[in-house]
Amino acid sequence: MMQITRCLLCAAGALASCMSLGGAQARPDAAKMMDDGIVIEDVTLISSERPAPLPHATVVIRGGRIAEIGTGLVAGRHAQRIDGRDRFLIPGLIDTHVHVGDIAPLDDDAVTAHPELLEAYRAQLPRAFLAFGFTTLVDLNLAPDTLSWFNRAPIHPTLYHCGQAVRVIGGYTAQRIPKDTAAANRMNIVYQSSQAKDWPAALDPRDYTPARAVDRVVEAGGICLKTFVETGFGGVFHWPVPTAETLDALRAETRRRGLVFVIHANAVESWQAALGARADVIAHGLWHWPGDRMSATPPAEVREVIESAARAGIWVQPTLQVIYGEQSVFDASLLDDPRLAESLPHSVIAYLKGSEGQAARRAMAHEYRQALSKTLGPSVDPTTAMSIGPTRVTATLRLMLADNVKLLFGTDTPAGEGIGNPPGLNGRMEIGHWADAGVPLARILRAATLDNAIAFGLAKDLGTIEVGKRADLLLLRADPLKTITAYDAIDTVVVNGTPIARAPLLPAN
Repeated sequence: MMQITRCLLCAAGALASCMSLGGAQARPDAAKMMDDGIVIEDVTLISSERPAPLPHATVVIRGGRIAEIGTGLVAGRHAQRIDGRDRFLIPGLIDTHVHVGDIAPLDDDAVTAHPELLEAYRAQLPRAFLAFGFTTLVDLNLAPDTLSWFNRAPIHPTLYHCGQAVRVIGGYTAQRIPKDTAAANRMNIVYQSSQAKDWPAALDPRDYTPARAVDRVVEAGGICLKTFVETGFGGVFHWPVPTAETLDALRAETRRRGLVFVIHANAVESWQAALGARADVIAHGLWHWPGDRMSATPPAEVREVIESAARAGIWVQPTLQVIYGEQSVFDASLLDDPRLAESLPHSVIAYLKGSEGQAARRAMAHEYRQALSKTLGPSVDPTTAMSIGPTRVTATLRLMLADNVKLLFGTDTPAGEGIGNPPGLNGRMEIGHWADAGVPLARILRAATLDNAIAFGLAKDLGTIEVGKRADLLLLRADPLKTITAYDAIDTVVVNGTPIARAPLLPAN
């Protein structure tokens, strides 16, 4: 009981009560003694800027930052010591594609009928990301109230964002025409002359230029801007998208304002649009293309656009798990995965397994069957159809790997509807899909740390274990350069210099 209390105090920030004062004994021949701060001793340091791991390293943390790194440092009696023997220290993981304001496991009816479930879900969500090693997140489409509840959590990852994504009227996530200025601003609508006939009379087009859309992101504190080039999930719908002129204007303005330009794209034509607009980041892999909808073999058009992305040096987030997770519409086996209890509160899992949750899944499955029947024909088995997307997105990731496309780690968590993309766990499943597709372990680590930090302009503070950087770290019981299961062996999470044992981050604790 006392150990649990000590860990909980640690999670709340009372560091002196959490970590043992034991550890490796001082070496009399040490070059320098560290008599204050937090000292991680005798650990194997793995960081992507280094040509090789550094064994027997000592890392000193002061004021939430990495103060010193060496192999001849010794902790004094006043230092808070963490024994790193037989442990591996890596930078905290970064997920640059999340939507923490979404509540995918719970539909609107569940939230209305059981507001306590939303409260429990939100209370656990920041801890779930930390429990699976994600100390930094980038929300690509910030819901209006997200920062207030997320940052009130006693412990949470650092959350950056792109503000509200830029939309066109009638387009993806903007099918409902805004009734007034407040609604239009919340949706961050941009005016296009090609849509003049659909433009609401109450809105002055001069207030909805690409420059004003970027202003709204900057005013919200965004570090990036996202827009959608989504025509309708490969032909299921037929939505308008930003024109080339709109994309060019957004590109010019984001460059002027120092923002990262992110384009949602998952089809050949949308990747082509992103390439034409010189996007910094394509916020999805590629799983829609012309031709036979049941074919999993990428055609020449796919290979060409991937080669073009490689030549252009555009970063790509493959987001495999969002597609694999869609299979949960017809397969609820994830509810019995023991790892789910490390992500979602018990009350939420109980609801999802209960009669109301089952009814909601049946209703969603019915909607999917109707859409698939309309698109592919009534003779196509829905579960077979749903298996094509994962096969396609894995095949295109292998092409990106072969062409040396610049890969970023992002999960789109939680995406869409349903149970398939739980916070934190989603990232671990994404890591597994990358490994299964043949991505080398060193590249997975780099994509989730240093490369994410570089692509989103955060490398001054994040992405590596270097003096002066923020002390966001993971202490692992296995080597992530040798086994993917190292990400299942998180011992301690260090957030802004605060070490937290993993166990208190779990819903059961």
